Amino acid sequence: MIEFERSQRQRKIEPTKRRCHRCHGQGRCACHACGGTGKVVTSRDVMKGPEMGRCTACFGNKTRRCPNCGGEGFVT
Repeated sequence: MIEFERSQRQRKIEPTKRRCHRCHGQGRCACHACGGTGKVVTSRDVMKGPEMGRCTACFGNKTRRCPNCGGEGFVT
């Protein structure tokens, strides 16, 4: 009986992983800096119109690694 109790204590229960609610399991989210467009306003021209440039947060890729799951797609 004592052996059975020891084996039960030694067995570790692994936490269940759930799909990330923020990225829906993909591991990537829309960039928060550019809103998923890949471009941001870098300056204004002579006519006060915006000059667009590549987003420095996502480097123009439009998505970033999910901050909630770290890009894994699952959380514990």
